[in-house]
Amino acid sequence: MVLPKGTSFEFLTQWDVNLIVNHINSMPRESLDGHTPYETALWTYGESALKALQLRPIPPDGVNLTPKLIRFNQ
Repeated sequence: MVLPKGTSFEFLTQWDVNLIVNHINSMPRESLDGHTPYETALWTYGESALKALQLRPIPPDGVNLTPKLIRFNQ
């Protein structure tokens, strides 16, 4: 969704990857009883582990799973 099929990853920075992961992991999942993967990881591993991995939650109204999330400078 964020990186459509055929998108080159060549220009992605670590910041871009972290941003994409944070948005994906902030979407509630039916398989997690309506919780987000971030919340599940927080309960399992604790806040210090998630901070070490540079993971952070995105507010529900701020989640963006479209290509507009990453602006490529190509």
